[in-house]
Amino acid sequence: MKKFILAIAAITSMTATSAFAEGYVGGAIGQGHTDIDCEGAATCKLSSTGYKIFGGYKFSPNLAAEVTYFDFGKADIADPGLSLNLKTTGIGLGVAFSGNFAPQWSGVARLGIASNRVKAFATLGAASGSDSESSTNAYAGIGIGYEISKGLKLDASLDFSRGKIEGESADLRLFSVGVTYSF
Repeated sequence: MKKFILAIAAITSMTATSAFAEGYVGGAIGQGHTDIDCEGAATCKLSSTGYKIFGGYKFSPNLAAEVTYFDFGKADIADPGLSLNLKTTGIGLGVAFSGNFAPQWSGVARLGIASNRVKAFATLGAASGSDSESSTNAYAGIGIGYEISKGLKLDASLDFSRGKIEGESADLRLFSVGVTYSF
């Protein structure tokens, strides 16, 4: 983790120009998906509403450092007498590479690390229990933005990561639409 943070600091310090420095914040809501095996279960709902909140600092027109809070939604798996609910959240630190490809249109690619926490709640008849586990995983994302006005963009993005619980891994995905405000 320390090496990754030092690498981000080195890259951004090489490209930093005080004439360009710009901060931004944003939020987006959409569909989260937890890709786990629930073959044979009577009910298997792996997608639900998810969201992200992020902030970043552009050191150049094309490079920024970002911090993101993810909610990848929840997954519900059930059989008669048995149910399992999984909810995954994460905090990510990474870099964003962006560029304009047409007037008012831009694209972004994100890469970083995320501390993802999977919370599980299970019931078996009258008995119930819960568990949670955090793991550090890579995350990546791509997005497209449309500038509505100076400093305000409408965004659509797709973010990916992984989560773990009880030795099992799950692929996580969030497709979201939101806004970004630059200051």
